[in-house]
Amino acid sequence: MNKETNENILEVRNVIKSFKETLVLNGLSFKVQGGETFGLLGPNGAGKTTTMRMIMNILRPDSGEIYFNGTPRNKLEGVHFGYLPEERGLYPRARVIDVLVYFGTLNNMTSRKAEVEAIRYLDRLGIIEYTDARINELSKGIQQKIQFIAAFLHDPEVLILDEPFTGLDPINQTVLLEILEEYKKKNKILIISTHMMDQAEKICDHICLINQAQVVIDGPVDAIRKQFREDAYYIELEGNYPILSELDNVQILEEGKNSYKFVLKRGAISLADLLKKVEEKARIRRFEVFEPSLHDIFIRLIQEQAEEKA
Repeated sequence: MNKETNENILEVRNVIKSFKETLVLNGLSFKVQGGETFGLLGPNGAGKTTTMRMIMNILRPDSGEIYFNGTPRNKLEGVHFGYLPEERGLYPRARVIDVLVYFGTLNNMTSRKAEVEAIRYLDRLGIIEYTDARINELSKGIQQKIQFIAAFLHDPEVLILDEPFTGLDPINQTVLLEILEEYKKKNKILIISTHMMDQAEKICDHICLINQAQVVIDGPVDAIRKQFREDAYYIELEGNYPILSELDNVQILEEGKNSYKFVLKRGAISLADLLKKVEEKARIRRFEVFEPSLHDIFIRLIQEQAEEKA
């Protein structure tokens, strides 16, 4: 890996952006390092798409700066960047291979190199038979894969994907994730915006949640989940034994069939003593420290912010 690649850093510094009288982003700041998957999350209207368009230099901040490896974004060529917008757009009557070669040459690839890479990725994504088909003859799912190839074909240093899994079945989601994992291992910057919190939780190393024009939380996924841990536990038993509900020193948060999410009342009993009591009555099938999902954290933070402004 060369020295330049090792230093891949994208910084958004105190960006403010308004459209007419609507404040869309208010002092947005975050940093993304090469080799990590960065999730830009938030509800509809939070400013995610505006942020991505500013990173792509499609829009300019009213104030604040965006830097890539220390250079202001507006002084860099677009060839360093790749973008899959949520609003898909391909030339409907053009052939698939012609569209991909065209996008490749826009990003400084030779026609021959663009064609070779396009065919390679069409094959990998299982759509090689559509090489000569016209875009308007294809399903939305296949068009989605072609649009992804167009964004990725020139091997950019920064790849921004807005809702990349929309319209893809689980098999194709897996193939896409494999390609993105290989891309990330080259120490490049991968930014994903998605409403699919389960996907974000699986693939993102770092997230930034924005809402009502501001950053609500920003940091590594593992650290955020630990921060919002409730000191809660999950236990699943073999057979229907209501042992936990019979103990005064346990507060049950959620109860399922033979399973409980619970917390210990302060100073009442140690976890080791509790498990010993449970094992006297039932066999423990599964036990783990409960950490909230990104979805749980997302909902909690948005609700808290709404309550603060009420």
